[in-house]
Amino acid sequence: MNGMRRGLSLVLTLAMAASGRAAEVVILKSNEQPGVRPVVDALRRAGAAHTFAEFDLGGNRTQGERIASGLRGRAVILVAVGLLAAEVARAALPEAPLAFCMVSDPSQAGLANVAHVGGVAAEVPVKNQLAAFRLVNPKGVRIGVLYGPATAGLMDDAQKGARLVRVALVPRLVSSDRDVPHLMRQMLTGAEAVDAVWMMGDPILTTEQIRRYVLAETLKAGRPLYAYSDTLIAEGALVSDGPDPVSVGELLADLVDRLAAGERGRLDMLVPRAELVINKKIAGKLKIDIPAEALKAASRVF
Repeated sequence: MNGMRRGLSLVLTLAMAASGRAAEVVILKSNEQPGVRPVVDALRRAGAAHTFAEFDLGGNRTQGERIASGLRGRAVILVAVGLLAAEVARAALPEAPLAFCMVSDPSQAGLANVAHVGGVAAEVPVKNQLAAFRLVNPKGVRIGVLYGPATAGLMDDAQKGARLVRVALVPRLVSSDRDVPHLMRQMLTGAEAVDAVWMMGDPILTTEQIRRYVLAETLKAGRPLYAYSDTLIAEGALVSDGPDPVSVGELLADLVDRLAAGERGRLDMLVPRAELVINKKIAGKLKIDIPAEALKAASRVF
């Protein structure tokens, strides 16, 4: 029976694409972490010819599987926002066309070089991010890095980039949220004290509780936080150099259009525009002098 349903879904999807009708697009969100809403809103605007439905998995795989099971047999194009949503989509509905974003390592997640699957890169190249951080805070040469298993694949490139821009990284792997207080104390006190803390966009680190804790501890220690998303700038981070959410949403809409038009080969991995965002007020509190060239290069200054 499941095989018949998968076959029917694929036939319906191909028929929809061949007819040229607007597609039914289902957006699966891993959770409502910072940056998700602007991406989804931009996708809806750029893909206004299609119809959209949204589901929030709330970080719960079982809930995601239950939502996905209700989509079987329907001719839909899936958009997965975040790693959990992408994993659930591929496992539960492998025949459905899929566009994804906010997945740090698509290869590890089984999303690379797969027919009728395309994505938008989750990160600006780490070398570029480090160069931007050094531009904004030239004295921040020793940078503590919080990362989790989902972003571990970026650390080799980060270390190479660090050497190029002449900064030293002090990486700390966060296996669970319980690790964060101990690792923050390591980085902010004693012989391991760093000039700044860089928080990567790992699912373990994107919960509101962890974000607020890391922000509070860095500010208490008189250190700036380098963020994975512009939305953390308003919360108190000094700088972010990440994908422009509007660009991500627009590129997702492009992938949806291509899937709706019947494209079923291996789709491109699209690279969004970068957006340098600076919190000048936080810089003042921390007595950091931001160079004029950094302010001129910024997309936005708070």
